[in-house]
This record gives sequence, structure tokens and C-alpha cells, in this order.
Amino acid sequence: MDEKTKEDRIQYLRSKRDDPTANYRSYLINTYNYILEDSIKDNKGWSKASSRLMLNYVYKDEPDHMGLEMIDQFKKDLRELGYIKLIKIDNTWRTFIVKELDF
Repeated sequence: MDEKTKEDRIQYLRSKRDDPTANYRSYLINTYNYILEDSIKDNKGWSKASSRLMLNYVYKDEPDHMGLEMIDQFKKDLRELGYIKLIKIDNTWRTFIVKELDF
């Protein structure tokens, strides 16, 4: 994703800050927060970020039928926007927070 596209998407998310119907933004934030909280747990600094484990957290116990696929998309979006990164260490994918949310 080029820098212009990335900045446009972040501006869109910022514009939805006070929109109560902005579910995409809420789910994206919940995905980030799950990864952040899991990273802090046990001072490990990374999250396994299993979509199955994240499902109820992201959707506040009301996941829809596309929940798992959407969580994978939210993680991809966060990665493309530069908020998280995935690194394979010892045959395990680990998700690291790169920067704080700013939208």
C-alpha cells in the first residue's frame, strides 16, 4: 500500500471517530486492543493473535457469521496501515505493536 492510500484510509477512520454506526472502526480498534492487551500479558511483548481467541473480544460477544474472516481482514488492515507487524520466530507467528492508534 502506498503512503497516499495509507494516509487516506487513516483520515477516513479519523472522520468516523464520533459516528455511532462506524462498526468497522470499532472492530479495528478492538482488534488492536486485544493484541495490545495480549502483548502486555506476562510481559512477553507480542501476541499470538489467534482469530478464534479474538472473536468474542472484537465483537463484544456478538460475532456475526463472517467474524473470523473479518478479524483476519482487520489484522491485515492494521498491518498495512503500519500499526502491527508479524514476525515468525521459532515456527510461531508473533504479532507486535508498532505504533499507537492515532485515529
